[in-house]
Amino acid sequence: MRSCVVIAPASVSAVRTEQYCQLDLHGVAAHFGVIDIPAPDFDPDSDAHAHSVLLQVEAFSFNYREKARVVKVAADPNARGYLVLGSELGGTVLQVGCAVTSLKPGDRVCGNGTVEAGSAPLGLTTQRASAELQVIHAAKLQRVPDEMELTEAAAFSVGAQTAYGMVRRLRAGPGDHVLVTAATSNTSLFAIKALRNRGATVHALTSSPTAVPYLRSLGVQHCCVLDRQGDHVPALRAYLETQGMRGFDIVIDPFMDIYLRKLIPFVNRFGTYITCGVYAQFAQADDAFLYRGLPLDEMFGLLIRKSISLVGNNLGITDDLAVALRDYREGRLQIELDAVLSEGTFATFVERSFMSSNRRGKVVFRYGKRAATMATETTIAAALQL
Repeated sequence: MRSCVVIAPASVSAVRTEQYCQLDLHGVAAHFGVIDIPAPDFDPDSDAHAHSVLLQVEAFSFNYREKARVVKVAADPNARGYLVLGSELGGTVLQVGCAVTSLKPGDRVCGNGTVEAGSAPLGLTTQRASAELQVIHAAKLQRVPDEMELTEAAAFSVGAQTAYGMVRRLRAGPGDHVLVTAATSNTSLFAIKALRNRGATVHALTSSPTAVPYLRSLGVQHCCVLDRQGDHVPALRAYLETQGMRGFDIVIDPFMDIYLRKLIPFVNRFGTYITCGVYAQFAQADDAFLYRGLPLDEMFGLLIRKSISLVGNNLGITDDLAVALRDYREGRLQIELDAVLSEGTFATFVERSFMSSNRRGKVVFRYGKRAATMATETTIAAALQL
């Protein structure tokens, strides 16, 4: 069966690829390929697989955090073999375990990254979403509407579930002025739409002036642009003055290491700041913009004096995903797809996924129709057990 992998430098000549590309990723040469690996065994009557399904993946995509996994393998001179990639998928159920009642063969699904306690693992459905055949616990999958393409499903679950989880926890609605940072990131795009559906006033923060027309096309009326080379303080003050505001009631921030120290002075007393991640997950070139802002002691002192609630958020719960799918089904939530690519455009898929600065939405790779195949002995022997 096919899988998208990053290959350790020492194993590039040993791993046979159907498609291959090399990408300079933050100063490291990363080798990517589509290869055949062994298909998993699945026994629906066994205790091990009773609550699982056998899934055929048609489309997959990467998430931001995956870049750190790639760099780690590509930069390790002692690594051997390859690492299977992929964080989101769209696929069809082929078989179900004997105890599964929520799904049936033929169901079309996306991942369910619920962090609710239960019998299934918490968090992401898989970090091997590109593997063409997978055995997955049924609780980690969610049926998608008939009108949703599987290429859309492969760009939906993580961003939608995370954004809708944050909006639920914030109870944002009419009268709230919500600042969404990194406004063209996938999670932020979903957050913007979820907030607008609930009547909140959305302010989109971006460091890219060229993103403003795109954000306006999504219905965002208020855009604040920060110059990465300039001082953010007068820019934010001027923006708030123009809007006739003292500050923001709520901030939704995917990258707290960039924005938290910059924005706390501009959050209203008793406001809420919610964040779901960090930007600096791997070594990269120095960028002064990342480190501007209050010293940590001043920032936390101000946060306390203003009684600002600082909230961490990891993904969401099943109900968050269900609400997002309902909004999609009722036409209130459109999925932003930058591109859907397939065989012959593998290098473009990798480059746009990891390096494009003008990407608008997710980049999805779709497998062409063919029977899943077993791997060669050479490829099997090369696998990294990570």
